[in-house]
Amino acid sequence: MRTRWLALLVLTALLLSGCSHMAHNPFMGHADIDWVDFVKLGKDSYTSEYETVLADPALVTDEVVGTVKFKVADVVTNPNYRTKPGDAAFLPKGTKLFRIQGYAPDEAIAAEDKTHIGGYRVYVEDGQRDRLSLSYMRLPKDSIERVALFDSQETEPYRTLIGDEKNAFIRLLDSGTDVSGYSPVNRSGDGFSRMMVFYTDSPFALGCFLFDDGTQVYFSPDGIRLIDDDIRELIAR
Repeated sequence: MRTRWLALLVLTALLLSGCSHMAHNPFMGHADIDWVDFVKLGKDSYTSEYETVLADPALVTDEVVGTVKFKVADVVTNPNYRTKPGDAAFLPKGTKLFRIQGYAPDEAIAAEDKTHIGGYRVYVEDGQRDRLSLSYMRLPKDSIERVALFDSQETEPYRTLIGDEKNAFIRLLDSGTDVSGYSPVNRSGDGFSRMMVFYTDSPFALGCFLFDDGTQVYFSPDGIRLIDDDIRELIAR
């Protein structure tokens, strides 16, 4: 009987120890984490550049530089979790990461995404973001070859502006009025958004949203910029 009681005490201690260990699970916690769209390979961490569009999908090589091993979103809730090589915020386990022609793997990589314009998501290494990240304010306007317009959530353009139309479009964007604050008019059925993609001779093109709330056209190059109504003719389907 004494032996059975000792065994029971040992088993109870092990169970309690196990519960205590589970309470310190590195994946679990009590916080809702707003993950950025990242992936980690070796010592390098990369962040998705949503505004970056591959000018030509053929620039993505067949060379696989890494594979996602663990998707942290919806699984990891511990804010103290330390990401590991192979972790990604939103890319599914098994997603292959490819080298982009003209860039070293520790500069930028690509993951296939059929919902993204160009068919790939571009991830830029965090230490390279100041050099490789795109913005409208830094875009050399005289190097823009064409501007493609996309309906929201679509990956094929409904209109491409070149020549005089392209130049007029850019002039309207540049001559807009910057405001410190703007509250979009909320009129059901009147508003829409477009994605405008600016292509230069660079492997990366810049994608920006253009909004029309039914009263005002605007976008956000650096804050809110209100655009003249004349632009509606150029963005019409």
